[in-house]
Amino acid sequence: MTPPSINEVTAYVTGVVRMIRDEPEGLQLLDLSAEGFWRSFWAIVYSLPAYLVFWTTDRLAQLTENPEAELGVGFFLRSAVTDLAGIAAALLAVAVIARPIGISDRFVQWVVAGNWLSLPLNYVMAAITLFSLGLFGFDGSFILVIVFIAALVISWRVYRVALDGDGLLAFGILVLTQIVFVLTTVALG
Repeated sequence: MTPPSINEVTAYVTGVVRMIRDEPEGLQLLDLSAEGFWRSFWAIVYSLPAYLVFWTTDRLAQLTENPEAELGVGFFLRSAVTDLAGIAAALLAVAVIARPIGISDRFVQWVVAGNWLSLPLNYVMAAITLFSLGLFGFDGSFILVIVFIAALVISWRVYRVALDGDGLLAFGILVLTQIVFVLTTVALG
């Protein structure tokens, strides 16, 4: 399976932006085929530099607490596995309940839209994470919290469009995925 080109990724992110603006036509810019479903996971690969920022800042925080800690390559591998497991567990949780709650026909749209949404959100969060370190002369922790809340609202808007306008269902799925992700990362972290 070939990775999506920059033009395809641009179209997918444009589609997601339109979904954020509550324009269901944005779904038409996403590849919702079986191949498009699997190709949407390239968003995780394309987000690798952002993940490296997250893992590196986490490593720096742990070294600050315990300068003697052994946090080499194994730390980064464990972080990668933990994040991937959290993502997989959240997707699996929704897959398990998709048919009983009546969204099995919208599951592909939800996954594809969510995957491509994660690409710009990861980079924005990585940039804010760097600011929160105080590298640029100010403490950005408060901004990090605000951006995280904004990311949740944006995710809800995209989920709502992907789930055919059902805001309550989108909220429930958002809460479920966040809880499952956090529980998985805590259990493996």
